[in-house]
Amino acid sequence: MKTSVGQQRTLEILLEEFKKAMTRANLNGRWFLQAGALLGSIQHHDLIPWDDDADLHFHVRYRRVVQAALKQLSPKFLTYPMNGFDKFYFPPFKPNEIVTPTTVGSHKELHHPWGWPSIDIAYYHEIGPELCQDCLVPSRVFNISDVFPLTYRPLGKQWFPTPRRPISYLKSYYNTTKQTCISHNWSHAEEKPLRPVVEDCRKLMEKYPFVSRCSIPESEVVANSSSLCDEYLVNGKGEIIHKIRLHLDRDECESPLYTVRHESFKCPL
Repeated sequence: MKTSVGQQRTLEILLEEFKKAMTRANLNGRWFLQAGALLGSIQHHDLIPWDDDADLHFHVRYRRVVQAALKQLSPKFLTYPMNGFDKFYFPPFKPNEIVTPTTVGSHKELHHPWGWPSIDIAYYHEIGPELCQDCLVPSRVFNISDVFPLTYRPLGKQWFPTPRRPISYLKSYYNTTKQTCISHNWSHAEEKPLRPVVEDCRKLMEKYPFVSRCSIPESEVVANSSSLCDEYLVNGKGEIIHKIRLHLDRDECESPLYTVRHESFKCPL
């Protein structure tokens, strides 16, 4: 399911407001993009076109502070605590409101009290000196060194904190072994399971821009530049939309995961 223009904009506004609230609460450096939101930043420099929510991660010790900060945004924005995570969303549309594909706001869930689109705020805790575990899905374990110190990456027109080794983090999150594009196995709009659809990412590139990663050209290599990577957003015609130079370890930059390269695109030498 592809989200509408209004639903995409709803997620963007929720992320912007969340980011400002966390800054006011002195929680910068304590949270980061995860799951589909992080994958979107890596693969599209934007939200995934077929994703229907955005995911963030905090250490569980900050949960009460996060909840208190978000409650201060009521009634313009609402929160709903769940088992292991929290939801952040607009007050749902009233039954008689006229909603179009460009309307910004959250819909009322049919059998639940929260609205959609929404942001899911998940939490983790340590299970050792080097490992952390997701509080909601215990099988999701990641290395602390893959996350901290955080870096910043683009997501649409905004920049957000992300794990410093995002490829490794996503590999542990999704248990990825090869590059594929797959839809959600859960509909956040209807709160019900879905049968995932697996698609060749190259076919999707005809409709959506994808990021191609390149090590910086030899002529531009200087001391301490081994952790820099040029990321090109390329459309289905092989045309470069933009280039951003980011901090990314060389092995992550050269990884074949979470990237699609158009046949006509070549990395500069």
